[in-house]
Amino acid sequence: MHRRVGTDARMTDTELGRRSYRGWQVGGDESEWQGLLKEAGEGIRSVVAATHQRGCMVAWLSDGHSITSLLTQEGGEKAGQKEEEEEEKGSEGGVLGMAVFEVGRDANNITHTMTTLIPHIRKVGHSSWCLVVAVVSRRSSFLASFGEVWSRGRGGTAGLSVVMVVTQMSPSAIFTLLTSHWTFTMMDTLLINYKATAGEGLDVYCHLPYTRWGPRVENVATWTPADGLVLNTSSLILDKFSNFYGAKVNVTALPFPPYWLETNDQYSGTDYLLLATVAQALNFTITVIPTTDWGEVTGLVQQRQSFMATIIYAVLPDRLHQYDFSYPYEYATPTFCMTKPVLSPQYLSLYYPLSHGVWGCVLAIIVFVPCIWLVLQCLWQQGKLYGGGKGGEMTLEVLRTLLGQNLTRNSGSGWVEGWWVRVLLGAWLVFALVLGVAYRTNLTAALTIPQYPPRPETLEQLVGVVKKVTMPPYGAQFKEFYSKSDSIVFKALAERMDFVKTAVEGVSQASNKQAHIQVRRYLELVVAELFTETDGSTKLYLGRENVIPGLSAWPIPHQAPYKAHLDRSVRAVLEAGLYEKWSEDVMTDAREQGRKRRQKELQKEKQQKEKDGQQQQRDTTTGIALTVSHLQGPLLLLLLGLGAGTLSFLVELLYYRCVGVSLGGKEQSSGFDREARVKLKSSREQLKRSRVKHKSGRHLTIVAWHE
Repeated sequence: MHRRVGTDARMTDTELGRRSYRGWQVGGDESEWQGLLKEAGEGIRSVVAATHQRGCMVAWLSDGHSITSLLTQEGGEKAGQKEEEEEEKGSEGGVLGMAVFEVGRDANNITHTMTTLIPHIRKVGHSSWCLVVAVVSRRSSFLASFGEVWSRGRGGTAGLSVVMVVTQMSPSAIFTLLTSHWTFTMMDTLLINYKATAGEGLDVYCHLPYTRWGPRVENVATWTPADGLVLNTSSLILDKFSNFYGAKVNVTALPFPPYWLETNDQYSGTDYLLLATVAQALNFTITVIPTTDWGEVTGLVQQRQSFMATIIYAVLPDRLHQYDFSYPYEYATPTFCMTKPVLSPQYLSLYYPLSHGVWGCVLAIIVFVPCIWLVLQCLWQQGKLYGGGKGGEMTLEVLRTLLGQNLTRNSGSGWVEGWWVRVLLGAWLVFALVLGVAYRTNLTAALTIPQYPPRPETLEQLVGVVKKVTMPPYGAQFKEFYSKSDSIVFKALAERMDFVKTAVEGVSQASNKQAHIQVRRYLELVVAELFTETDGSTKLYLGRENVIPGLSAWPIPHQAPYKAHLDRSVRAVLEAGLYEKWSEDVMTDAREQGRKRRQKELQKEKQQKEKDGQQQQRDTTTGIALTVSHLQGPLLLLLLGLGAGTLSFLVELLYYRCVGVSLGGKEQSSGFDREARVKLKSSREQLKRSRVKHKSGRHLTIVAWHE
């Protein structure tokens, strides 16, 4: 069905707020081409007005010919009044501004000139959400240079960008031009061609890369002075990528579990499932281009040989200068992997239940309590202490009650008499009871449940502990990003970074002084498949905090015209919760496959041992029994005590033998001998009265020897 667009959508210098950027001016005979431009200027303005909406910028680029006739017309003031009336009614035909660029026809290197000029054209679009670039020239080399340079770099606006080519060519030349460059083939490009006979008007062409009949050049509209602009299709700007009609779409990716898996030319993984869903929605066939490294994966995207790199990539500022990204679909933030801290030696198990501070307080109390006891007794006895060695006896009593033994009450000493003694003794016994119960319970837990020392969980802790951090080769971009950061932690991380070929190599080298950094989900899969025992335990762990928060997406070329359709399909998958479901399924399958593989390996080892006659019977009990390894501390303490006692006995025996020989049997008179004789006499008297009758009628013989 044909649709007529009115020819009153005119553009004048006054109403459009023209901004002219004049570069290279030329002269020469322009009569023929200038006459055509003036003759059909109204038709070109009609096409330009039909390609944009309100608030767009229009940039004109010519090869030196004057294009004044395309910008102004007779009766401009009257036309301006009509446009103002249309704007008041809500018309969408107004533009925000205009810029004019002219390139000299005598330029030696047109490509170099275009490379210098086009960034200025892109800046025009920064002030608007849409940009219309109209290129006016009959020279195919000029148009080809524009098409080649325009496809490079980032677009000038985040919204609509339309390219219009105003020229006069034969049908074969039109087909060659529209199928030779990405700008004309894939982007929203219209070619306005003057008909061969003067006065016949204009034809508007557009290249459609995907149709039922394959790529083709479509005549989307015509313009004649009599009928104005008549559309031959539903719209002047056709949607080229809503349906690929089963065409092949080149993509690049490398195996990166769980996102992209490759087995016998069969692909799987979360990103492949996402790509397959998008392919089904847009109706295209997936073609994976073989690549050797990650640089080639994105390099083919930059060269537009690949439509997209369908593998997760972190969105970094430096990468945005090389290629664009699709809609972010994953919070694939990198984290670090290290080995779990080694358990402390079991012979220190007696020390584990209490912290350093508690042990220090207990030691101080053991020294402090006997001192307080002696001071209070001294004040109670008015400075008189009965019996010798009172300090040592009280210290032994404190230690004895702390270890859960009974008090030894010597009625002759009288050191437990007095109410103050009972209060102090009661407080001490309560303290000893609580401390003993707490120690025994914690000791039981320490002997049966291993407790690992503190480990790095945050990036700041990691930098303070490790000496080296590894990443795959693509980590060079992360290292550069970290080194440019203002954060001291990121700079320290960049100084410690090194690169390995694969993640398996990096994880294998991980230790308590070396970590490996990669995407969390990928590290979880690698650890589950290759570094987990049959019972589910592993020597590795992942940090609780991510190295850097951020989003991830698929790399796509700059100014990719299919980005809107790709983003809409990706968002639909995310909103349906399919991506998370695929991630869970892939991780579950990976763990199950890893468990089965480890079971097969253990089965082979078991069969081999049975053949060699070295199979040992394993304990099948479900409980955890204490072994000699758990009781290393008490056993070692017992051995140390026996050794110390034996050594003391030998030293004492040697000492008395030496002293006895030196005395030569002569009795030495000293205070020590006198005290010993007094004690010996007292013990003999007690021995005579040692037989006493008990209440029950039994006899108790107490023999006390004091040497």
